[in-house]
Amino acid sequence: MKRTISLFITTLSLSVSVIAQERINVGAEIWIEPGQTEQQIDNWFSLAAQNGMKSARLFLMWNYIESEKGKYDFKLYDIAFDAAERYGLEIEATLCAIHGPAHLDKSFFGRPQFNELFSSERVMKASASYIKACVTRYSGRKSLGCWWVLNEPRRFNPQSPLATSKLRQWLKDKYSNIENLNMAWLTSYSKFTEITFNPLWEKGSYFHWPSSAIDWYLFQRDFLTWNLEWIVTEIKKWDNSHEITMNPANIFESAHLYNLPAYRKMFDIYGASMHAAWQLCFLPRNCYGFAVGGICDILKGAAPDGRFWISEMQGGNNIWSGKEAMCPDSNDLAQWVWTGIGTGARKVIYWALNYRKKGIEAGEWGLCGFKGESTDRSQMTAKINAILDDNADFFRHSKPSKGNITLVISPETMRLLLHIDAFNAGAEKFDKDAHILSLMTWYVALCECGHIPEIKYLEDYDWESEESGRTVILTDAIGIPDKCIERMKSFVHLGNTLIAEGLTGFFDDNETNRFQQKNDFEELFGGILEDLRMKDSTEIIHFYGIEKTLSAYKWIPIMKATSGKAIAIAGEECCAIENHYGAGKTIWIPACISMGTDISDPESLRNLIEHILPSASLNQPFYFAEPSPGIMLRILESGKEYITVLCNNKTETKPVTLVAPVGFKPKVIFGKSESTINKRMLLTPKETIVIRWTKE
Repeated sequence: MKRTISLFITTLSLSVSVIAQERINVGAEIWIEPGQTEQQIDNWFSLAAQNGMKSARLFLMWNYIESEKGKYDFKLYDIAFDAAERYGLEIEATLCAIHGPAHLDKSFFGRPQFNELFSSERVMKASASYIKACVTRYSGRKSLGCWWVLNEPRRFNPQSPLATSKLRQWLKDKYSNIENLNMAWLTSYSKFTEITFNPLWEKGSYFHWPSSAIDWYLFQRDFLTWNLEWIVTEIKKWDNSHEITMNPANIFESAHLYNLPAYRKMFDIYGASMHAAWQLCFLPRNCYGFAVGGICDILKGAAPDGRFWISEMQGGNNIWSGKEAMCPDSNDLAQWVWTGIGTGARKVIYWALNYRKKGIEAGEWGLCGFKGESTDRSQMTAKINAILDDNADFFRHSKPSKGNITLVISPETMRLLLHIDAFNAGAEKFDKDAHILSLMTWYVALCECGHIPEIKYLEDYDWESEESGRTVILTDAIGIPDKCIERMKSFVHLGNTLIAEGLTGFFDDNETNRFQQKNDFEELFGGILEDLRMKDSTEIIHFYGIEKTLSAYKWIPIMKATSGKAIAIAGEECCAIENHYGAGKTIWIPACISMGTDISDPESLRNLIEHILPSASLNQPFYFAEPSPGIMLRILESGKEYITVLCNNKTETKPVTLVAPVGFKPKVIFGKSESTINKRMLLTPKETIVIRWTKE
């Protein structure tokens, strides 16, 4: 596999002079298109400045710039850069390097915007000229903040000449010869050049062998990485003094395609789209704040030095152009912005300040009114920016408080679920999204218990660190590579805790069932999984030491403890095991408790967490006195001071009692000051409270 990855990932020399983005701010996309006047563009930048914004994102649309072959017209964008400098804004310049003009290729006909990856080397050659023209024109402007390689890169035509050529080379690098591939795939190709995309790799069928599908998803990941790396290389030919970033889309559904840990060799800071109408609706409406926190923690867990920002947040109404139509109000934006900042985001960018005139998204998504009028959303933004400025001494050097609980994303599991779920059979909830939904249910429950969990990719987690006292939770991670289990054994042996819930470890990363023979996973967890039995009832799990019966989804495990001990039963059968291994311990719960509880109110999971991970025992300066459904806590540190962010995700008033370190005085900088009496607070529906704590 290392040889395969090396085709796509080379070590880029990061000669860029990276200056940490000290100024935290909320900005917005300013949409520029042909037909707009210099006065209109000036007015939008003026409006951004009036709302306290110091950053404006700008698409450098290739098809607008090169409307005739070989002739570049930058007039619109020159006006925008001039306006940014007049009003003291930085421009986050988004290159549209894969969205060429219509004269270049018929695939661009009738498509005002395009975000599929490169289809041919001919398009790439033209793109290199466009990148050079943009970067050399604006890299010397004082208003340039950073370069974005693409907008929401992910999709590509699997039958394009470039994808086909790269796939054949990728397979040749992995398998060396066609005989090895045929043996793995159950095929009979005579040479690699015969291989073309097969829809069964994605759509599947009941009897379709997994190897080719898994390889296809791995190739998609590496082809995306290769496209991004190529653009970064082209930028760096002309500019090594500005930071480079990118923004994944739908990270909950596509984490297996974005090799975020590998991107640290290319990018200086990560961002991601976090639209309520697209990404946040992966969770129920009353969990959108948790969804923002989850995406932020995924970015932070993989980003270089943990540096990330929110690069697209829904700023206004959408009617047709989203999975779910909605308009955030001022309370929503306050919750999402403060959640991002409290998690460590160095910047938040709305999509968008102004409206497109025609076509897709026309008249939607705007932060302000149709003619630039003030809205509850823009007023809230101005208020937040003023608070950030007033407390700049704190935020300039702030960093998120580090917890010791980590949830782990298994891209291998996501790939297996895409193959298994392709024919829409089996347990209804255990579909392609089951792993991430399980992880986010744990995330919500942990947050409601006052914890601040981190999120890391499975193989990117530092299992070998000598730091003890850590806890890692694997949530319905059905695909665990054998090589990772040895790393987990070292982790536990050093004095850490590993929790495996749901069907974690059911397969290796090639969809081979693990539990039919002796294996290291069962040795680590101190028991044997003998059987799974389907059940109609969900109230079936009795944990020793927990008064209430816990719910689990669809089946119960039948287990036998070996070196471990039973800690839960279903009927008379053992269904969970605790094991001591070296200086640490493991907890194995094959029952799918996270899938058997409601993510909007995961009571069963909260009860379990309170039993095995009590808040007061964890390494956090602030925590909840008791579980607080709907409430999320974020903690920032700066010198000897703290800022806490408390958000109520619910549409009803919720209480929370915050336990603070001794000797600190609270000052509410956002929200109701009377809420902190005796450190017990009543948060009204969707309310956010931000408190600065100083040493008395």
